[in-house]
Amino acid sequence: MTHIILCGDSIFDNQPYINAGEKNVTKQVESLLPEGARATRLALDGDITTGIKDQLRNLPDDATHIFISVGGNDALSNIDQFTKEVKTVGEALIIVNDWRNTFQVEYSKMMQHAKSFQLPITVCTIYYPRFNAHSLGRVSDYLGENINGESLQKVAMAALSVFNDIITKEAFQIGIPVIDLRILCNDDSDFANPIEPSEAGGQKIAEMIQHIASSHDFSQNTSTVFC
Repeated sequence: MTHIILCGDSIFDNQPYINAGEKNVTKQVESLLPEGARATRLALDGDITTGIKDQLRNLPDDATHIFISVGGNDALSNIDQFTKEVKTVGEALIIVNDWRNTFQVEYSKMMQHAKSFQLPITVCTIYYPRFNAHSLGRVSDYLGENINGESLQKVAMAALSVFNDIITKEAFQIGIPVIDLRILCNDDSDFANPIEPSEAGGQKIAEMIQHIASSHDFSQNTSTVFC
């Protein structure tokens, strides 16, 4: 019987950010599964890529599928550098490349560890934030209150391309599916705040998880992008 495991960060652990009475992503996934099937959340709000190893220590023995959505907080940890002054664009790109190299090492190690459980794995890209459409909320803790949402959105969009490049590259190398949240969560209503999914966004994610778990042929080791 299907038992879906959700690993990662607040993309799957969005309970603190939705309204009272709304369903979180885990409950939304479970509502779409046949009787007897289950979904278990190991994801933790705020976790980064290195945290997946600890999450998987609690992997249930009857797990059948692992879904991983992580990387957003790795990127967020660099947000304080968005206002750092540099002399040239090239100097800025060198800094971004350092972020890329660090993330690649950690994401690759995480994927190798997840693969060791020999279960079907699906990963998610990092969706585009909504800094220009919502109150900046907890992001202001990193940069202070005097933030221009439009400028922050532009910088984040450029920086996230580096992190998403690593996620897709690692997935394609080992032939696993990718949920492209950049395309799936494409409306302001999909977000509870700039960086967490609302109930509407969670429903889209849950439906895609159910679709992949029930229909994708993991035995082919073929990467398919679902969006």
